Amino acid sequence: MRRLLLLVGLLFASSATAGPQDGWTIDPRASSLTFSATQIGSLVTGRFPVWTGEIVLDPASLGTARIDIRIETPSVTTNNRDVDSLLKGANFLDVQKFPQARFASTAITAKGEDRYEARGTLTIRNVARNVVLPFTLAIVDDPAQPGRSKGTARGRLVLKRLDFGVGQNEWAGTGQVADEVTVDLNVVASRAK
Repeated sequence: MRRLLLLVGLLFASSATAGPQDGWTIDPRASSLTFSATQIGSLVTGRFPVWTGEIVLDPASLGTARIDIRIETPSVTTNNRDVDSLLKGANFLDVQKFPQARFASTAITAKGEDRYEARGTLTIRNVARNVVLPFTLAIVDDPAQPGRSKGTARGRLVLKRLDFGVGQNEWAGTGQVADEVTVDLNVVASRAK
């Protein structure tokens, strides 16, 4: 379920005159990183409320775009004490030993209209895998902050937890917890125009 961590969060630096190298500032209250998986036929949903990142992304200059997201794994919550304890324990995320998951992009490409793909490396439990995160991006003038742009990125990634070693010992199979984990991200950020 940790894969979810992978992908979201963007914390950037902004400047008075925005350009391709200027970053975005994430609004953590409006943004979310959630996940869902199936355990013994029942859907389990959760979120990672604590993550930070650095994002430089100008649709007109994708060659200089970069995303680097860091997810604090101890923050994972499903609002179920037993499930949270299992997720944080040594058989799953092992948050004591691996307190952070990370997604670092290697390339961002336009796929038409408002659709993009971020290719990069997702690291969970010190296991790094190449992933592709499809997302949509909408940039508008920010009515609450004159002189700034507001960006909203939404994406969904389906990962296999066992590829990252998430599920050890009796949890290394898929009889109780499905291998596929769906990660949904909603990132709202702003920057100077």
